[in-house]
Amino acid sequence: MFGRGNWAIVGLVKESLEAFQLNLADPLRMAVASQLAAGAVARLYGSDATGINPYSGPRLDQEQELNLDQQTELAQHAIAEQEDGAAATIPAEILEGPGYGRGVEAFQIHGELPWFGLWAVSNEWKNQSDLPSIKEGRSYVMLERPYKFLQPTDKRTVDDKTQDATAVSRTQVPVLLDFNLGRVYIESTNQKQIHAIIVALSRLGAEIVPVAWNYPVNNWTEVILNQLYENTQFRDEFAKRAEEAKRFKESEIEKLEDREMEMIVSKFFSMTELRIGIWVGISGPTRIRLHEATPPVAVRNPAMATTLLDLTSNAGIVTGSLTLQESITVTTKSGGERNIRRDMARFDLNERINLTEIGAAMLRGFDMPSHKKDVFREIRETRQVPAIPQFWGGWLQQLSNAVRTIEEAFREVLELAGDQPGGIVPMQISGGGEEVPKP
Repeated sequence: MFGRGNWAIVGLVKESLEAFQLNLADPLRMAVASQLAAGAVARLYGSDATGINPYSGPRLDQEQELNLDQQTELAQHAIAEQEDGAAATIPAEILEGPGYGRGVEAFQIHGELPWFGLWAVSNEWKNQSDLPSIKEGRSYVMLERPYKFLQPTDKRTVDDKTQDATAVSRTQVPVLLDFNLGRVYIESTNQKQIHAIIVALSRLGAEIVPVAWNYPVNNWTEVILNQLYENTQFRDEFAKRAEEAKRFKESEIEKLEDREMEMIVSKFFSMTELRIGIWVGISGPTRIRLHEATPPVAVRNPAMATTLLDLTSNAGIVTGSLTLQESITVTTKSGGERNIRRDMARFDLNERINLTEIGAAMLRGFDMPSHKKDVFREIRETRQVPAIPQFWGGWLQQLSNAVRTIEEAFREVLELAGDQPGGIVPMQISGGGEEVPKP
């Protein structure tokens, strides 16, 4: 978190806040939902398990050591709760330990707003080495023949001796819940992991709604990219830089005296101002289709993208990286004024913008470059380092703002009327199944 990453967004029923808070306050419920329990399930039963830690304690489970009997007790309760929702009593020495979060205050990242944060921890039983080679080696030593030529009973003997080559692989991702706007943000693209997190949140009372980016325009991702390029400003400057790139090496191209324009032509091949007061730049990596019947060409260099788009009359952009900027005037140390461009958000726009199988809208390659700078500036000015909840709350606020700005920008580019649906919307149920939105 706090840098470039990939975020899955799902909907959240605002009215489920009370049930969610009640479960957070229930020590028994939180114990079986914890990473402390999930880790025990994975180790003892060799099965995948997902648990949670509070946002302020990414490794909180390691602060409570459980003996084998306690691990077994906790794992059994966790499995029982998952299978039939049975609530049972857990021994006090486990329930009163410091290894898991309980209570609303352990997960709420804002004192007044219903914002919550947690770490979702995935525990997977994985091979830590080349398992076939280990089996082959042990087969040679133990039975003096290749593994493929062993009898079934002998194979089981070798397999049992190879179990120590596997171990629990732990990965964890931040999860942000905003009951005020009704959205959950999960920093992951792994569908299995996202689904497990959705299930874990549902067990804690948070009602999840499948959502997707959707607009009433066919191939709307490509339409947005090409409409932005159609209205790009500084077309002559982009063309001049592309021409220079044909004749000179990058190190030989003379930089423009106008620092703002140099930044634009060196990083982007399109820059469009919207009525809502922001600028949208398109940069690589991008894919450009020269003809309708030909596959797109992958490009990273902005000057090369400009050249390719000018090769044919029907050339078009298939995918691209978008940067949302605001142009502001600042006062220099000498007392003068100059314009600077502040990057608000970056993300990739392509056909993978939705994970329809699990009902999640995606922000791939997402970053808010100015956020980190703003935090450091505040620290320098106030000489105070924000508390952990402020770090998480600030990121959630800016992330939510960025998503709303992106939705608004897309609506303007597609020229949608105020009553036309568009943005991150609930997936519609039609004919007994989910209606899959088309990008």
